Amino acid sequence: MLFTVLITFILAALSGIGVGGGGLFVIYLSIFTDTPQLTAQGMNLLFFLLSSGASVTVHLRNRTICASAVLVMALFGIVGALVGTSLSARVPQHLLRQIFGGMLIVSGMLSLMKKEEASKEPNGK
Repeated sequence: MLFTVLITFILAALSGIGVGGGGLFVIYLSIFTDTPQLTAQGMNLLFFLLSSGASVTVHLRNRTICASAVLVMALFGIVGALVGTSLSARVPQHLLRQIFGGMLIVSGMLSLMKKEEASKEPNGK
């Protein structure tokens, strides 16, 4: 239990600096604790909500949140959550794990390619 708390704290810190701790949390739960994929994804959502609370507070205080963008993202997020939940109830768990793993690999590769392109720009942005 103490090990899981320590790992969760480390992953929350990684998430806070933009490393993607949430995806790592699902991987940790799925592989090292034998948590079923759907349960791990649900725990990841709770993990994300709790760990992002501080970030939202800071952004609200600094007035850096665009209300119209939040509204659009919330609407699409609700639709995506409903469609995803419906599909996940019909897709076998082993296939969900493979799809999730593939998504993490593609997402990581795209992120690395964007960072590589940004480092090649003359102004370093």
